[in-house]
Amino acid sequence: MQFEESTGRLLMPGLFNTRDLGGMKTKSGEMTAFHHLIRSDALDHLEEPYITELSSFGVSVVIDLRSQEEAEAHPDTLRDDPRFTYYNIPLLRVNADDMNNQVISDCINSTLGDLYIWMFQNSRPYFAEVMRTILQEKDNTILFHCAHGKDRTGLIATIFYLLLGVDRKDIISNYAISYTYVKELVAPLIRKSDPRVHHIYRSDAKNMEKLLSYLDKEYDGDIRRFLSQCGLSGEEIASLTSILL
Repeated sequence: MQFEESTGRLLMPGLFNTRDLGGMKTKSGEMTAFHHLIRSDALDHLEEPYITELSSFGVSVVIDLRSQEEAEAHPDTLRDDPRFTYYNIPLLRVNADDMNNQVISDCINSTLGDLYIWMFQNSRPYFAEVMRTILQEKDNTILFHCAHGKDRTGLIATIFYLLLGVDRKDIISNYAISYTYVKELVAPLIRKSDPRVHHIYRSDAKNMEKLLSYLDKEYDGDIRRFLSQCGLSGEEIASLTSILL
């Protein structure tokens, strides 16, 4: 495994969009800390010796944000490995692989940005569950992931960056770069799908811009207000903010 500190990427076969949340400049001028939170695409193609390398890097907790259907159809290869504590906490309680589901169908006909807003409106209990699990495991190195590591995973990463006041241009760039990393992974899906579906496999900057505009309108740009509406206490929110410091 190779770790690129400049990009935060963990490079190994079977993973495409695995990145440490460290190395981002905060409003205080500090950099977010490495080896606390790691974002990723799914671990269903990760094999030995790379599972051991991920453990050696310090990862001991995995939070799978995919639906139960996705997690069962494409299980993480380390799910039952005693070196890891595995949680499946679906952030979107529909099967993202089901193009006939109304939520996914609506996303296909609109934008991923609209899906992110829908999730901020309808998935608050699940955001709270993910955040409380992270707090419970905050003394460990936590890897959280979805299928391609850009949408559900990207929202969790965005929340942490907003908590720390990372510049929005950097947040948008950090989101948009995902497609560069997963292009090889999603290429077969794009080739066999209708052109109108192609946008859901990308990470166009306009999607994150749309979500941030929504947060400005509904929460005055204060992610703490959103987390409070999810049911998190001020103490919990403060503890989340401290994880990457």
